[in-house]
Amino acid sequence: MGRRARGDGAVYLDQARGCWVGQVDLGRDPATGKRRRPKVSAPTKTAAKAALDELRAEQRATGTVARRDRTTGMVVQAFLDNPPKSVRSAVTKRTHRDAGDKIIAALGRTPIVRLTVGDVERFLGHLADEGYSTSVIAGTRSVLVRAVRRAMRHDQVGRNVAELAEIPTGTRRVSRAMTVAQVNALFEIAAEPAGTGRWPRTSFWHAYTVTAVMLGLRPGELLGLRWEDVDFAGRKVRVRTRLDDTGGTLTLEELKTESSRRTLRMPEAVIVVLTSLRTEQWDQAITSPLVFCGPSGEPRWPSGVRQHFKALCKRAGLPGDWHPHEQRHTFTSVL
Repeated sequence: MGRRARGDGAVYLDQARGCWVGQVDLGRDPATGKRRRPKVSAPTKTAAKAALDELRAEQRATGTVARRDRTTGMVVQAFLDNPPKSVRSAVTKRTHRDAGDKIIAALGRTPIVRLTVGDVERFLGHLADEGYSTSVIAGTRSVLVRAVRRAMRHDQVGRNVAELAEIPTGTRRVSRAMTVAQVNALFEIAAEPAGTGRWPRTSFWHAYTVTAVMLGLRPGELLGLRWEDVDFAGRKVRVRTRLDDTGGTLTLEELKTESSRRTLRMPEAVIVVLTSLRTEQWDQAITSPLVFCGPSGEPRWPSGVRQHFKALCKRAGLPGDWHPHEQRHTFTSVL
């Protein structure tokens, strides 16, 4: 190594590597007790001094110097592997994982200290171009913001450029709702005597469709509805749980927000169909805590319900491809 000239500070020539090296002393790491001396290298002395100035400026601004060996992919993966304690829902974790995969695929190799606002905005713009909705784009940015924020707490980066990035407008799906005539047609088909096959019980689909439209429950809330939460005497339904199919298994989960946990008044039509369904389950010796269970009392797979619901709408003469979630839109717009 060449001897440093007076006034050059911690800039010196590394003859073995054939480059100039700049180094700053940050003192001892409180966690490990080891002295931190981050380095920069450049082909010329002037470039090395400029890079070292950047380190010193970062130290003055943030009180430390972030490590240069951490990529954006590492930072995002660390957040996914160590989610905040507030993130308990399997659905939220899956949503974060999907967003993290998108970020890692696009920005994963970029050193986190070199990530810019422009990098993030170009990435979000690509998501908009690919047809993602504004909510999905915003959710993806949120995961990146939280991942970088975690990296800041670990002195891996000085600022959060993801927070500065603007969210582009993505696609907007127009929510559909059935007309009164379409609702009546669906109820009529759902009340028809059932044939043979996977859905033998007469009352299931009539109760499912009437309850969905009359109470505006989400598909997961319907399949997770328990008999103990149906108060026939008080004419009320307590919405407290949902059925989740994350990871190829069915689990009953408590609703996590106060606005989701709610008590609804049961219209007479809902009382009638749920009474009929419960009587049918008793007659067939079906024992299950779930209202909308399978023929042996087991939870129903949402994908199977979704497929059969679409077929039911087709039999009712409803044009287009309908999803069970649109019964909630129908509740809002029609009733």
